[in-house]
Amino acid sequence: MGWDECLAELLVQLGDHGLVAMVKMDGERQRSRWTVLVSGSPLGGEFVRWDGDDLNAGLSQVVAKLQARIPGLLD
Repeated sequence: MGWDECLAELLVQLGDHGLVAMVKMDGERQRSRWTVLVSGSPLGGEFVRWDGDDLNAGLSQVVAKLQARIPGLLD
């Protein structure tokens, strides 16, 4: 199962760790229509952002970056 199939659960888990997460579909763009943005105090004032066309791939990249920066996240 891809991340895009369990998006609501993923967003809740990120929120439970003090993160703010947004997934956006921009129908006005021809390319990179999806945006995933995660911020919050566990990231020390920084954020993780991805823009692209394959939502599952983007969510996978964002989750990998978050897990590298926040030990124990989504274990």
